Amino acid sequence: MEAIAKKDLVEELNAKLGVPIPQGDRLVDALVESIKQKLLDGNQVVLKDFAAIKIVEKKAQIVKDPETGHQYISPAENVVSFVPIDSFQRAIESAKLSSILLAVPSNDPFARVIEFHFSRVGWKVHIVNDMASCQKVLAQSGAYLTIVDFALPDSQGLIQEIKGTKSTSMVPLIALYPAEKDPERCADFMVLGDEYLVEPFEVYTLLMLAESELARSSEEEVIFDQQVNFQFGTSEENIERANDLGAKLFKSSGLDEEGQTAMAAAFREAITNAGAHGNRDNPEKLIKVLYLLDKEKITVVVQDEGTGFDHESYAVRAQTKSAEDAARERHASGGQGGLGLKLMLRCCDRVEYNDVGNMLTLTKLLAKSPAPATA
Repeated sequence: MEAIAKKDLVEELNAKLGVPIPQGDRLVDALVESIKQKLLDGNQVVLKDFAAIKIVEKKAQIVKDPETGHQYISPAENVVSFVPIDSFQRAIESAKLSSILLAVPSNDPFARVIEFHFSRVGWKVHIVNDMASCQKVLAQSGAYLTIVDFALPDSQGLIQEIKGTKSTSMVPLIALYPAEKDPERCADFMVLGDEYLVEPFEVYTLLMLAESELARSSEEEVIFDQQVNFQFGTSEENIERANDLGAKLFKSSGLDEEGQTAMAAAFREAITNAGAHGNRDNPEKLIKVLYLLDKEKITVVVQDEGTGFDHESYAVRAQTKSAEDAARERHASGGQGGLGLKLMLRCCDRVEYNDVGNMLTLTKLLAKSPAPATA
């Protein structure tokens, strides 16, 4: 849940009504102070289409200490009563509590089957039939789980929009694919959901997968601000699409402009190497990317389907030799380049390969730690 500060409200006044920032700051302060004083004077403040607010006395009562079992009298105290009214109350009732968003083509008979089974176990199901409606529901009331059918027009664009936007990225997303689009074999550029099913499948399987995704997300949303999985067959077009998506993710991550440029350069090098050296430019072989954003850093994992390489010797050479020497030595041994790993080491805070050498992890801190003060 994002905390909204006063400056956010002031900026919204500026954006929506053109109120200058200094004037908006004073207006917000004056409004808050006025409401506080009215409440302290014993009045009820009623804001149309929002809430009725007042200070009420909570009577003294006998309560039991849950640890010792002893009873004691809790003193009377004043508390704030906040009662939503009118359209705000209706908005709360239709909010994401226990809600599932199902994005399917119009008149899809399977949608009612899914709705019936989820409703039986207490879920409220919102069915939408286009990208705009899905985005509207997510923006206004949210959802605890989104299910997207590949048959929905521009389903891939919708999945990319949901996962590529920080505010909706951590909503669990299950994608439903026809057999010919099975991500295990399809070489299309695909932004993936958190899980997927390939037709045909049993509704029971979808229910179980939804349950496990909800449990997983409740743990991971505490750790991560954004998670995006995407993959693509090895081609120049797909690599450029991956670079474009990477650049958008880095831009919204919180990195400064210099950091974005550095991370984009390292990422470009990583996926280019994965395609050329790992997959040998075979368009049927996949490059898989995992992007993770937390409060402190960006982590990008790039994996190819190659057999790997002796990355330790390359790492030693990149860390100990100049760029010119590294390139010269690589060329003398019959290879080309020699600058890629050195570039990634300079652009990122950490560069790590798995044991085989076909999986690379790039880590970039969002903000550098300040240098220690010197006497």
